[in-house]
Amino acid sequence: MKRSRIASILTIIVVLTCSLGFVGCERKSVDDRIADEPSVTEVSSGTISSTTGLGPSFTLNQSDGKYVALYVENNGANSVVATINGQSKRTFQAGERGHIYLEVTQKFFGADKEYEFKVVPGTNGGSISIQYEITQRDEITDLLL
Repeated sequence: MKRSRIASILTIIVVLTCSLGFVGCERKSVDDRIADEPSVTEVSSGTISSTTGLGPSFTLNQSDGKYVALYVENNGANSVVATINGQSKRTFQAGERGHIYLEVTQKFFGADKEYEFKVVPGTNGGSISIQYEITQRDEITDLLL
């Protein structure tokens, strides 16, 4: 009789503990993400109309996404040239839109690295009018379509 009471009390404690989530029964952690859901982290976005263009720098960590992507939508009359850290150079003609990307790496001992994003007037100069978005993501396959 005494053992059945102790067993009953222990069962109640275990059920309550699991239902309150203290033990983590059936809880999913961030590492249990569904593999089909690529991670996307927004870094910056906006609209620029100027003669100087876009030129911000951001310190990025590889844990926020393996790649950094710059989306450009050229709404102006002139071509624009986009780069990330002086690489992945692409010219966007008037009305054109698309992405450029670069793999995110870390400095020595895993320190975060700074990335510079530029969109400047093309070879003919002039002003630019763009909409942009900078994101970090685990995959680039959705950018290539």
